[in-house]
Amino acid sequence: MKIKEKVKKVLPMTSFQSPKTGETYYSRDLIVETEEQYPKEIALTFKGANCKLLDALNPGDTVEVTFDIASRENNGRYFTTLTAWKLDIIQCVLDNSQQAAQEPAAAPSAADGNVIYPQ
Repeated sequence: MKIKEKVKKVLPMTSFQSPKTGETYYSRDLIVETEEQYPKEIALTFKGANCKLLDALNPGDTVEVTFDIASRENNGRYFTTLTAWKLDIIQCVLDNSQQAAQEPAAAPSAADGNVIYPQ
């Protein structure tokens, strides 16, 4: 499945060690917010090497995430996981320091509105 939404936040990476093999596994959650009348937050889990896909994201970015849905039963209760495996950045929102660096500096002007040229 695919979903195209805005990034709300990127959670820190978590790790756990398998008691059987001793191998360490990594996961990281991406929280996106739907753009509806009543917005909903959706948590998508990235695992292993896919955790690095979230490094370049900022809140407000629009992304398209491809994911799988899986449910499992435990003691009569069902738990559903959205495991993401592909991320496309549709629109980037720059933070203030990046915007200031990309905007050209305004030419100094006199009180009458004329541009002042350096001598």
